[in-house]
Amino acid sequence: MTDVSDIRTVVVTGGASGIGEACAERFAAGGWRVIIGDINTGRGEAVAERLRNAGGDCRFLDVDVADDDAVASFTAAVHADGARVDALVNSGGILQNAVRVTDLDMAEFDRLWAVNVRGTMVVNQAFGRRMVAAGQGSIVNMCSLTSFRASPQVGYAPGKAALKSMTESLAAELGPSGVRVNAVAPGYTLTPAMQARIDSGDRDPKAVIDQTALRRFVEPREVGEVVFFLCSDAASAVSGTTIPIDCGWLAYSGYAAYASQPE
Repeated sequence: MTDVSDIRTVVVTGGASGIGEACAERFAAGGWRVIIGDINTGRGEAVAERLRNAGGDCRFLDVDVADDDAVASFTAAVHADGARVDALVNSGGILQNAVRVTDLDMAEFDRLWAVNVRGTMVVNQAFGRRMVAAGQGSIVNMCSLTSFRASPQVGYAPGKAALKSMTESLAAELGPSGVRVNAVAPGYTLTPAMQARIDSGDRDPKAVIDQTALRRFVEPREVGEVVFFLCSDAASAVSGTTIPIDCGWLAYSGYAAYASQPE
């Protein structure tokens, strides 16, 4: 019988859909034990069952990252059977449509920061303590292109910039204990949430595609591949980085905005 402490385990918050779901799929395919945490119980249970049916070792636990007590209970449940968490993927988060600063609903601003920023910090604290005690671990936070460039998402974008800074601070602080901390910054990714915004008219797909070097959206599975790499032994010397996964949006948008273009 295999001791659960010998199995490589990843915790994926926000793993019930979108990028988090794609990350859970990639780790399961790689033979990891996957624990999905999400506020969407029905969807999370369905994803976990699908991965188990495909031969993966996966279970779902309910968690609201904006609730400190819920995060504490979630962390305790994850470790209840003696499992060591080797990797944490912070994919739990919410989106925002474009809005002018003067029209911003501060309740929405507070909710964005409570989930995306404070929630990520609380989860990092809870699992980071355990990783430090174990002398090993890898954390991946979920940044965005707005970690590098301004956008009219005036609650969401500053929060994602804060997550980049948080990632660097955590990498510096936890590194001496053997814990690596990185982030990914997905570009326009064709998640169900993005598709819903396209369908509602809140996103113009042509405007996105025209500003990417590869002329397409990022696929969730492509983000999952980079996250998996960052948590693998192949990235053992990588810490404190934020990696854009954007089909060349950062490069092309600056290039195309130059005052003159080659003939």
